[in-house]
Amino acid sequence: MLRRMGFRGGRWAVRRTVRQTLGVRAPRLPVTALLKEAFVSVHRHPGRSVMTAIGTILGSAAFVATLGLGSTLEQQVSSSFDVRRATEVLVRPDDKALDPSWQGPDGLERLRRLNGVEAAGRRLALGERPVSRAIGVAGQGTNVIGTDPDGLTAMSPRLLIGRPFDEFHERNAVPVVLLSNPVAERLDIARIGVAVFINDRAFTVMGIFDDVQRRPEALLAALIPASAAETLLTDRSTGVSRDVVIATAPGAAQVIGAQAALSLWPQAPAALQVVAPPDPRTLRREVEASVQRSSMIVSIIALAIGALSIGNSATAAITARTAEIGLRRAVGARPRHIVAQLLAETTALGGFGGAVGALIGVMITVGVSLWNSWQPVIDLRVALVAAAVGAVVGLLAGLWPAGRAIRVQPVAALQR
Repeated sequence: MLRRMGFRGGRWAVRRTVRQTLGVRAPRLPVTALLKEAFVSVHRHPGRSVMTAIGTILGSAAFVATLGLGSTLEQQVSSSFDVRRATEVLVRPDDKALDPSWQGPDGLERLRRLNGVEAAGRRLALGERPVSRAIGVAGQGTNVIGTDPDGLTAMSPRLLIGRPFDEFHERNAVPVVLLSNPVAERLDIARIGVAVFINDRAFTVMGIFDDVQRRPEALLAALIPASAAETLLTDRSTGVSRDVVIATAPGAAQVIGAQAALSLWPQAPAALQVVAPPDPRTLRREVEASVQRSSMIVSIIALAIGALSIGNSATAAITARTAEIGLRRAVGARPRHIVAQLLAETTALGGFGGAVGALIGVMITVGVSLWNSWQPVIDLRVALVAAAVGAVVGLLAGLWPAGRAIRVQPVAALQR
């Protein structure tokens, strides 16, 4: 009628003009009332609400647990990731016939002055030699390794009894020996001060060890001073090898490996081969990135399932609540009020799922850490982000159902 009277404007302008003419104010929905209605609607069916939010709960829990366990593992890996290999550098000649002077005291002193070197010493591996309890008795072949005190420090044997040999024994070529526990058991030796015979030469047992931090070949060997090992060499000796073992500070192995050959043998550093471990931090980051990437994909899939669950539940609720929505429209509720309420409900469900999932994720992180005797590392900001993401997922999931709800006509309330 207004259009026939010459009024120009859209549907909303027509409604505004009618209200102004009749003196009727536009209906309003206060925020407090909106939140109260959304809470009542969600709380009305708690079981259905929880089942609706289960996907968001799982996604949020996976997200928080993934990042929490990733941070905890990073902390754990940083303190114990392959410690033995990551602090060890080995230098050996490309040609075994290289002049032994490359292991000389001047080169070793230069090497020890490098920043990051904790210990560095020469070694002389004699190969298998007969070791027995009595002279003239055929002994079983045992690896015999000669090393100076710094090399012994770099290998760091864990002594069960006795003590390591020192500079006095090295300087005077004192015939003493440290036996690994398997070798001592094979020779039926359980105390120090007894003699064993290597190549029919008596060596006094100074100690027995059961583990080493570096160079695991020593676990089945007899360790003697390097100078004493030199006295066992003959013109017919075969299978003899020389090397220098270096213990470095954590993270310094790559740097020391690049400088070791030049420090030891500046005349021809290319004649020496340096074996340095790969940087464990790079490998660690690659492993962590792969695990976190896979876990994040699982989290995103779970969140997507949660969004579909919330959206499907809200869509189904539109049909069940047609009479309610139509009645609200009939008594003056505007379409945006209906949209706001439905979005508030789905956002509340998403936020609830995100918060519960974040709590579960934190509990999983703490539980797994305590089970493995780790120190849990949890960033509470991640939990807050998870709850916020859940709310956003709920908001987005409610857009389609809300669009359908505003198409419900007031007359629908009279048909129910």
